[in-house]
Amino acid sequence: MTRKQPAASCTPATGKPAGAAAPADTDLRRKLTTTVVLVLFALVAIVMATFAWFSIADSAKTRMLMIDANADGSLRFDLDEHSTFDEYVHSLGFDQISARIASGKGVDIDASRLKPVTTSDYQTFTFEDGSTADPATGAYLEFTLHFMSSTDLRVRLTGQDGDGGASGTRFSSDTQGMASAMRMSFTADGHTWVYNPNGGGGSSGSATVFGLDSGVANAASDMFDLIKDTDKPVAVRIWLEGTDPNCTNMLKGANYSVSMRFEGIEEQ
Repeated sequence: MTRKQPAASCTPATGKPAGAAAPADTDLRRKLTTTVVLVLFALVAIVMATFAWFSIADSAKTRMLMIDANADGSLRFDLDEHSTFDEYVHSLGFDQISARIASGKGVDIDASRLKPVTTSDYQTFTFEDGSTADPATGAYLEFTLHFMSSTDLRVRLTGQDGDGGASGTRFSSDTQGMASAMRMSFTADGHTWVYNPNGGGGSSGSATVFGLDSGVANAASDMFDLIKDTDKPVAVRIWLEGTDPNCTNMLKGANYSVSMRFEGIEEQ
């Protein structure tokens, strides 16, 4: 009677099944797979970010631009330089500012759209591809305000509402994220002050970045100084920051409002 022998073992001299991969090989394959997945995820994220930059272009439309000043009557401004304090005004509305931008830059602000841009010096703006943005195209808004005071003082940007329903400084939009993606800056005396609704970043070189609390006005948002009865031109710029995390496709078709309010702080 023939006796059957047990099947030959597949275990080699090492004691491991012949068909099993070495742990080192398995770990390497897992690491490579994970790396490939992470790289693909990163590429998808980059593509989505790039798409966001471009897809919201031509979509952000202004619906209000209002400026108000309050300093017990001692601070005023206008779109032109004047020889006397009484010729300046306390407030400017959308029609006046848009007419000046139209005549000075050739931009129809009522029909124009902001485009996502960014800047390193807050004076020259570029698109994502590095090309320079021109304010004459309406990619961002730029105009000059002339300030004058009846006493020496420092001008402060404030988020506090004024009397008679005057709105404090803020961006507004019915679309979530739009207000957070916007910026405004004021350049005078070789320095630029930037209002970032997401919070301040402090001073660096010739620029100061700050946020605003709608209920509190403090020295963090102090800007330029005025000498009694002396005109000071200030370049104002408003833009949609393309690198802001809120600058996504969700903003497509969004409208926005801008209000500015200034206070005059007398020097002690």
